Amino acid sequence: MFEIASIHDRVREFLEEPGSDLPVFDRTALLVHQEAARPDPDTDKVVSLIIQDQVLVAEVLKVANSSFFRGIKKISRIQDAVVRIGLREVVNCVMMATQRKNYASRNPFVQQYTSTLWKHSVACAFGAQWLARRCGHDDLAPEAFIAGLIHDVGKLLVLKALVSVGEKDRGAPRITRTAADEFVDAMHPECGCLLLEKWNLPEPYCMVCRDHHRKDYDTSNTLLVLVRLANLVCMKLGIGLRQDRDLILVTCNEAGLLGLTDITLAELEIAVEDHVAKAEI
Repeated sequence: MFEIASIHDRVREFLEEPGSDLPVFDRTALLVHQEAARPDPDTDKVVSLIIQDQVLVAEVLKVANSSFFRGIKKISRIQDAVVRIGLREVVNCVMMATQRKNYASRNPFVQQYTSTLWKHSVACAFGAQWLARRCGHDDLAPEAFIAGLIHDVGKLLVLKALVSVGEKDRGAPRITRTAADEFVDAMHPECGCLLLEKWNLPEPYCMVCRDHHRKDYDTSNTLLVLVRLANLVCMKLGIGLRQDRDLILVTCNEAGLLGLTDITLAELEIAVEDHVAKAEI
């Protein structure tokens, strides 16, 4: 019988196999994040890292010259972009550009999921950051954005591993869309945590990956609570693989922990919907 335990083993093997098509965390993005997270970040160092990658330069300048800034002078230097949109937003641009690459796939099976997964990741990143700022946790806003962006990367890992299983083990039963959905849903928190550990990312991000669906989670972990609630908002709005349009957000434990009212939660829903509608996803 082809059980989830055997698939679990194969995913773990896929994670460790040399040459596996794993989602990656771009080294430049990591260095940019590390510098920006310092108490007194060196903006010149961040700029020097970004200008080494013309794709990142283009992404940052695109935001700095977006329609929001129409009517004022166009800029062509990253230094000027930092001044115009701020270091935090520049870091977010870098993270978005580098993570988007992971969701580009030529495999038809993976392509069924990538657009939805990426839209959910972007929406959750924005929602978690919005919550951090609205709830008085400005210091957590940069981490909230990144944690929201990568909290579901385990789903991508499981999907790629399932493709690998199908290619290497021709004798295994064909994995249907329904079965794949179940594997992804059941395994992505643990697999995402393992992947982030492999990326050598800080423990708080790993914990968000691992615990964003757990019932017995650490309610004192504010970063985790922010991402969990942003995730629930996306679920209510139908942004992602999991959807629950009837979800009543104000009754969720996370909303209570953050002291949020119906009005604030409604504002959050509108903000997330607007962001997704305007973003180039």
